[in-house]
Amino acid sequence: MDSGMREMVDAVEEARRQLRENALPKARDRGREPVPPADEARLVGALAALVESAADLAGAICERMTTPDTRRTYFRAGDRLRREARNLAGDEKDVVGRAQ
Repeated sequence: MDSGMREMVDAVEEARRQLRENALPKARDRGREPVPPADEARLVGALAALVESAADLAGAICERMTTPDTRRTYFRAGDRLRREARNLAGDEKDVVGRAQ
């Protein structure tokens, strides 16, 4: 891999590894105390930011793809990810409103 692709793939794989090794075990730990209402929105906000970053990556690399079909794939992926990031950001606002 060249053209900076190795660094991009490594960064995405590292983010995935961090989530699976650090965040997911804590989420699954049933022995932990319940999340206080004031903190409930923080994770959904972080998820929104993570998905938005993935959308930014897909959009930024889109034009560098050689074939039109692959460019379209990345463009659609970025669009779908951006839409979901907006949904999550809206969910964050809803959670904040419920916690007050």
